[in-house]
Amino acid sequence: MAGTVFLCIGLIGMALSSSKLYLPRRDSGYKNGTEGMCHSDLEAQRCLPYANKTIKNSHETTILRGSQPGTILVPEKKVEVVEEKDTSSGSLGLYIFFYLIVTVSFAMITVPYNALIADKSHYSQRGFNSGVMGCMILLGNVSGAAVGIGLSEMGVLGAYGTAIAVVMVSVCVTVFTTTEKPGKQNLEPIGCVQIFCGFWEPFKEHDFRWVFFTRFLMQQGVSTVTGFLEYWLSDMIELPDCWNAGRGVAIMLLPMLFAAAISSIIFGILSDRFNRRKPIVIVAAFIMCICISTLTYIKGPSAYYIAVVVAFFFGIGFGSFQSVDFALVMDILPEEKDKAKDIAVWHLALILPNALATPVGGLILDYFESVNCRIGLGYIILFVVTTVYFLLSGIFVTRIRQAK
Repeated sequence: MAGTVFLCIGLIGMALSSSKLYLPRRDSGYKNGTEGMCHSDLEAQRCLPYANKTIKNSHETTILRGSQPGTILVPEKKVEVVEEKDTSSGSLGLYIFFYLIVTVSFAMITVPYNALIADKSHYSQRGFNSGVMGCMILLGNVSGAAVGIGLSEMGVLGAYGTAIAVVMVSVCVTVFTTTEKPGKQNLEPIGCVQIFCGFWEPFKEHDFRWVFFTRFLMQQGVSTVTGFLEYWLSDMIELPDCWNAGRGVAIMLLPMLFAAAISSIIFGILSDRFNRRKPIVIVAAFIMCICISTLTYIKGPSAYYIAVVVAFFFGIGFGSFQSVDFALVMDILPEEKDKAKDIAVWHLALILPNALATPVGGLILDYFESVNCRIGLGYIILFVVTTVYFLLSGIFVTRIRQAK
């Protein structure tokens, strides 16, 4: 409950300190007689930041890449880009400060929440509970994608207001409908040394280490895909109906997340029935490797529609992993009495990829795009590295002894 209060304060602060949102829109045009298609010279667009050496401001470069400027459109028909002036620039310093509050508050909520689920999960239903948990997370992502589709109509305040309302309702349902065991009467004092040592204790266990690395690599791959999907659509794919890349991402995420939510429950039930976790993770890693490899090669007018289909199958793989993700850690928790602490350490396998995937992927993308942007070498190498993440995740899960 305390985390929810601080989370709402942080979200309100982010909303008030952010700049007013204006998304560029492009009037409908045509190319090769096709109505409603607005095509730009994608090669010129993605090579622009590397060809124009006079651009010194990296923020300017990012805007040029993401907004598909009208100066590089093909000449078949003039396509007018309409942009409104931004009258509110916001405060970056305050935005970062409130974002840190949101991050800390989110950890305050999710760590004891995961421990509560572990307390309430019978060993015979761990797969099902893990699948339902994954399904709820993915449905939350679906609602976020839905907000992204209507972001230009809702505005910044509307988007943050929706997030606050969902969080408050969800937490209240959990708090007021769930009972928990009484806490310890005699609490041992906690100091910095105990906290530091307690952080490393779970890694002494063989299975915990491999569960941690398996989840870390899987989330590193997922964070890399989601973090650079909008740039990939903007630089490499012809989008239909004059969409900007943000709308293209939101539409693409919907089938992926729905497929993931459904497969999460189905494979969670199967993992309980057959008492098997490893094969599901291996199959999930294989599916996601195939999907990311496919994205490397698609091109042409139908590329976006192919990408949507690939996203659907990627969602099946991701949902399969989500179905046993939490069940794996519940199967191998080192100490029952330290469940919350151990889950908090395991939770870092989700937090760290969110922090590392973007800068690591950004370095890879920028370097190899500067080598050969004409073929999109940066995206090719980035997707190859992402495939390696998933492949290693599927290999490392075989090292877990207690799980079958």
